[in-house]
Amino acid sequence: MGGSAEHLRRGVARVTRAPLVLARDLGRWPVVRLSHPPGAWPWWSPHVVVFLGAAVSGVAGGVAVGQVSSLVLAVFVGVLQGLPLVLCLYRPMAGLWLSLVVSVLVSELVRDGGTAPVWADSAVPAHLGVLGLAGWRAGPRVLVEMWGLTLLAGAVLAQRTPPGYDQQDLVEMAVLSAAVLIAVGALRGLGQARRRLVEQERLTAREQDRRAVLEERSRIARELHDVLAHHMSVIAIQAEAAPHRVADPPEPLTAGFALIGAHARDALTELRRVLGVLRADDAEAELAPQPTLRDLPGLAATARDTGLDVTTEVTGRPRPLPPGVEVSAYRIVQEALNNAMRHAPGSRVRIEVDYRPGELRLAVRNGPASTGTTVSSIGRGGSGHGLRGMRERVEVLGGELEVGATGDGGHRVTAVLPLEEER
Repeated sequence: MGGSAEHLRRGVARVTRAPLVLARDLGRWPVVRLSHPPGAWPWWSPHVVVFLGAAVSGVAGGVAVGQVSSLVLAVFVGVLQGLPLVLCLYRPMAGLWLSLVVSVLVSELVRDGGTAPVWADSAVPAHLGVLGLAGWRAGPRVLVEMWGLTLLAGAVLAQRTPPGYDQQDLVEMAVLSAAVLIAVGALRGLGQARRRLVEQERLTAREQDRRAVLEERSRIARELHDVLAHHMSVIAIQAEAAPHRVADPPEPLTAGFALIGAHARDALTELRRVLGVLRADDAEAELAPQPTLRDLPGLAATARDTGLDVTTEVTGRPRPLPPGVEVSAYRIVQEALNNAMRHAPGSRVRIEVDYRPGELRLAVRNGPASTGTTVSSIGRGGSGHGLRGMRERVEVLGGELEVGATGDGGHRVTAVLPLEEER
C-alpha cells in the first residue's frame, strides 16, 4: 500500500507540474540564432533558403485567400503566412506560436464557411517548415510538445469545420508533422554526436601528445640519471676520499678536494631537482625553491672559492621581481661566472645589478686570466650550450643580450630584462 501511494503521489506531482513545464518550454522566446556548420556553403545560405521559402509560402497563402476575399486581405494574409518562417531564424518558439495562429486564420478564411480541408493547402507546408526550423534547436521533450500543439490546433479547426469534413486531413497533418519532427530530432542528435566525437578525438589527440611528451621526458630523465648522476656521485666520493690517501696532506690540497666535493654535491642536488621536474606531471610537479637574485652573494662566494676575484654592485631600488625574471637573472649571472672560471681562471670579475623603472640590467665583466691566457670567445673549449641557454632565457622574457670581448682581453655579458608589471 505504501508503495502504491508513493507512486500515486509522484504521478499527481508530475501532472500538476506539467503546465509549468509546458509554459517554461514553449512560453519563453529567447533569441536563438540558426547555426550553420562550417563547410563549402557560406554562412548565409540557410537564411536565403528560409527567406525564399517564406516568400513562396506568403504568395501561396495570398493566392488561396484571394480566391475568396479581397486583394488587400490576401496580401495581408500572405505576409502573415511568410512571417513565422523568418521569425524562426531568431526566435523559434515565437515563430511556432505565430504559425499556429496564422495557419488557423488562413484555414478559416479559405474555408469561408463552406466545405474545405481542415488545414488549408497553403498552411500545411508553411507550418511544417516552421516545425522543422523550430525543432532544429529544441530537445526531444519540446518536439513532443510542439507536435501536441499542432494536434490541438487541428482539433480546434475540426470543431469549426462544418459536418462532413474529411477526417483524413487531421491524420495526414498528424503524420506529416510527426515525420518532420522525428527527422529534425534525428538529424540534430546526429549532429551533436558528431560534434562530441570530434571533441573526443581532439581531446584524445591532445592526451596522446601529452603522453608522448611525458614519455620523452622520462626517457631523458633516465639517461641523465644513469650517466650524469653516476659520474657526479663518483666525483663527490673520490673528492672526499682523496685527502685520506695521502699522509699529512697539505691544507690547500684538502681545501681543493673539499671544494670539488661540495660542487659535486650541489650539482647532484640540482640534477635531482631537474629529474623530478622531468619525471613529474606538470600539474603534480613539486619544485624546489628556485634561486633568485637574493642568492647572488652565495654564488659570488662560490666563485671566489675557485680563485676568481669577484665584486658585486647593486644599484637602484632592490625589490621583488616576477619569478621568471628572478630565476633567469640568476642563471645568466651563474653562466657568466662559469664561463669566467673555464676561460679566465683567476681573473677579476665584476657583477652589476641595476634595478631600473621598467627593466632590470645585468652586467658581468671579467678581465684576462691571471695566467696570461687570453679569452677570444665564450664558447671556446665548450659546446656553446651555456650561451644558447642565456639567449633563450632573455628572448622568452622579451629582453636583450649582448656578449663580446673587452679591450683588455676579457669578456662581458650584458642583459636587459623588461619588467612588465611596471609598464
